[in-house]
Amino acid sequence: MSRRKTPFVATVVALPVLLGGCGIGSSIAGIHDAPAERTGGASVSSGTAREVSDRVVAEAVSVTRKSGKSQDEQRAEVLSGPALREVSAAVTSTDRTSRTGKDVADLQVLAVSRGTEWPRAVLATSRSKDVQYLHVLVAQAADQPYTLFADVPMAAGASVPALAPVEEGSPVRLSKSPSQEVLDVADAWAEGVTFPAGEQPTKVSVGDAFSTALRKNAKQTGKELGKLADYRQRQSVTEAETIEFELADGGSLAFVPMTRTDTIKATKKLKELKIEQTSLRHVLDTSKVKKSLSVRHAQTVAFVVPAKGKGQVVGASDVLESAAGR
Repeated sequence: MSRRKTPFVATVVALPVLLGGCGIGSSIAGIHDAPAERTGGASVSSGTAREVSDRVVAEAVSVTRKSGKSQDEQRAEVLSGPALREVSAAVTSTDRTSRTGKDVADLQVLAVSRGTEWPRAVLATSRSKDVQYLHVLVAQAADQPYTLFADVPMAAGASVPALAPVEEGSPVRLSKSPSQEVLDVADAWAEGVTFPAGEQPTKVSVGDAFSTALRKNAKQTGKELGKLADYRQRQSVTEAETIEFELADGGSLAFVPMTRTDTIKATKKLKELKIEQTSLRHVLDTSKVKKSLSVRHAQTVAFVVPAKGKGQVVGASDVLESAAGR
């Protein structure tokens, strides 16, 4: 008498990467004054940049997370670019892996855009509990206020290389797509953290805490699913505004909007996938799928792209944006 093989039930617990443990402790390494070799002037004084940063960051971390037209309008007054995309995604998905704390301590201005043209930008850093954040503020025109363009937790042990002194100002590039140098590094990083694993990139390191967590979690998910389903993870640069601050050595610190896509396709051995993650159940409006699952995350990745040598990730945010299953 032969035994009938029963299809298995797999459980998807947590696809998003948790960033809460990526703080760098009591100090931020590698941020220091560059040699005062450049001439020119910052778009605003260091004092004004500090005042603007204090105000905008405080407003941004307190912005409403409720859904509704009036709340959406309030967020759009304070946030822009990747920061607005991620908070909007968090509101829709109820994903709590994004910033929820309102603590802002030890705020420091790191760079200000150079010259009198618009748009203008400010790069700052602050601490929320044990997590160090990088903030980018952007004003598009003279009659528009500064908004928080990016709000990225730094990876454990990461550092920001020297920028020009604040009073000198730093060349800044704000555009609809990254420069070729930054795009090459972002694409190489995407290949380096893909799953199933591809070739190790030569233009960028994937040894930082965020990249390591991505690869570790993907490998674990693939192992748990085994022969029950085909699991893949991909990253890609999103068509949206990117900002780059020139470093003292001629490289750049770039904030690149990206999208992470996780896909699961069931084999004949799988009966159903049970969804335990609350935010994922919320966007799917179901607690299980039988054939396939596709999950998209809004990401902002902060890359250091040096004039020579490998690029590296110094910070990243990752928020559940949408999902589809059947």
